[in-house]
Amino acid sequence: MHQQQVIEQLLAWIEQSLDQPLTLDDIAAKSGYSKWHLQRMFKQHTGHILGTYARRRRLTAAARELRLTGTSVACIADTYQFDSQQTFTRCFRKQFGLPPASYRRSQDWSSYGLQPPLRLTEAPLPQADIVTLPAMQLVGHTQRRHCTLGQLAASKCELRRHAWRQLL
Repeated sequence: MHQQQVIEQLLAWIEQSLDQPLTLDDIAAKSGYSKWHLQRMFKQHTGHILGTYARRRRLTAAARELRLTGTSVACIADTYQFDSQQTFTRCFRKQFGLPPASYRRSQDWSSYGLQPPLRLTEAPLPQADIVTLPAMQLVGHTQRRHCTLGQLAASKCELRRHAWRQLL
């Protein structure tokens, strides 16, 4: 049980330290274990490799910043402790399949490559309340389109343009 608490505390610390240096030595020093023992313990409790998990979380934070801000790729690479923009771009492309600039410009924000934070203990879900709303009349237009999976992205954009033209 003690080891699981250590791993949970490390996971929380990693989340708070994504923009700080996070070498295996730094993480091991924080835990009080040798880096070899810590890596075995982390893998045993989470199923993930410690260094890979930290890098994937850092890249996920960088991807979020790319999509939500106009910060330059070089600044984001520096913020998340990559040696250079080239190293960042290489790692980013490996994880997300696109270089950072293309990822920022892509129309859809795919979840491919994103590493959510690990949680060893599941917090209880909030209690659901069933709410009955009064009857209301909905107003709108129904549209149907048929397309293949390959045509879906282009079809969504065309459908959106068509709907805006009708609305305006």
